Amino acid sequence: MGCVLTYSFENDLFGSSKLPSLSVKKSVEKIELTGWIAGRCGDYIIIRTYDSMLKLRIGNGKAEQLAKLPLETLVRIYGVVSGDQLIVYMYDKLVEPVEERTIDYLEASEWDPVTYAKYSVWGVRHPRYRYTVMLQFHLLRYMREYLYKNKFIELLSPMISVSSDPDLRGARKLKTRFYGVEYELTSSVIMYKQLSVAVFKKIFYVARNIREEPVENIDTGRHLAEFTQLDLEYGLAGMDRVIEIAERMLKFVSKRIADRYNELITEKIGLRREPVVFKPPFPRITYDEAIKLASRLGYEVKWGHELSFEAEKALAEYFETPIWITNHPVVSRGFYYLPCEDDPRYNMDFNLILPEGYGEVIDGGSREYRYKQLVERIKKLDEPLEKYKWFLDLVKQGAIIPSSGWGLGLERLTRYLAGHRHIVYASMYPKPPGLTGTP
Repeated sequence: MGCVLTYSFENDLFGSSKLPSLSVKKSVEKIELTGWIAGRCGDYIIIRTYDSMLKLRIGNGKAEQLAKLPLETLVRIYGVVSGDQLIVYMYDKLVEPVEERTIDYLEASEWDPVTYAKYSVWGVRHPRYRYTVMLQFHLLRYMREYLYKNKFIELLSPMISVSSDPDLRGARKLKTRFYGVEYELTSSVIMYKQLSVAVFKKIFYVARNIREEPVENIDTGRHLAEFTQLDLEYGLAGMDRVIEIAERMLKFVSKRIADRYNELITEKIGLRREPVVFKPPFPRITYDEAIKLASRLGYEVKWGHELSFEAEKALAEYFETPIWITNHPVVSRGFYYLPCEDDPRYNMDFNLILPEGYGEVIDGGSREYRYKQLVERIKKLDEPLEKYKWFLDLVKQGAIIPSSGWGLGLERLTRYLAGHRHIVYASMYPKPPGLTGTP
């Protein structure tokens, strides 16, 4: 890291106030400081507090004693800072490690995705990743603010179910035993969303999901086995209405962050020159139009198959903006989408594809609510009807109504707004495909 680390964290997550920097304005400043010994470099010591990362030159005997303590010792320091020199009058050891840590998180900005995932419990102490978590906090905060203002009710999501979302596009659901009965860990709250809008018309979940993704998906930069979705559903609403809500919410959230936290994006995370501000409406193309355009751009996609990551990237680069891809073939998606009236080979569904190769961030559509049609769709997908009996019985008895909705990947959106090259950097404790043994 070259021992040139100087950062200042925000003191107030909800505002712009900051602690005075200890690269002091006065020639001498008295301090009482609580923090961790994060690193040493020659005559300098690096102290990490909740609000700052401070690089200070060791000034006298007590400071020299302080610098010899094990890394990650939590100390309270009393003294003065003169220029960049730390003069210690007294210090208290609050917590001293049994052994010194071996991971240098001051170098975490240089870690590859696998290394970061393995050591994220240390890496998140690096300013860039701490600030990314703060960005994610603001994202979620402003999404909630927008949805609350628009009369959406937030519900709590289930963690296990007798059967979860079947449409995982190559991923596998994880299972557990619950009082001797096999249950599935929640891979999506789709069926619960459909149930909920018969009670509350406008709802959303901030839902944690888990899926065993194919190992090779670690290389896409956008897949996690454990991730968060903002899942929205609107009873008796059509596809256009929920697309409009998504666009307006993205504009609201990105503008709030750009206006209030420009420095967070451009300096503290430091991967973008300026914040992203979404400017809807975004272009819409159908699946058939997308595969034709992808072919013109040099990417062949067989009808009925998902677009490759490369094809999605090329399409978004062509438009130079996020784009909606609508009306995917029925054979390529789960049973809960409503077919188009004018051509039942296609769904009333959509994906939002981000530019710069960041890929899909929203997936949604209008929901099938008719019992006979649901049974036919499940059979065509070779899914056992018995597995979804709990849901089908509710459909048969009128518990499901027409609705539309979507799920937005929180870590994917965080990654895009921050400018990270891989999604692991947008998760505090990431679990990428194929990597086990991490906390």
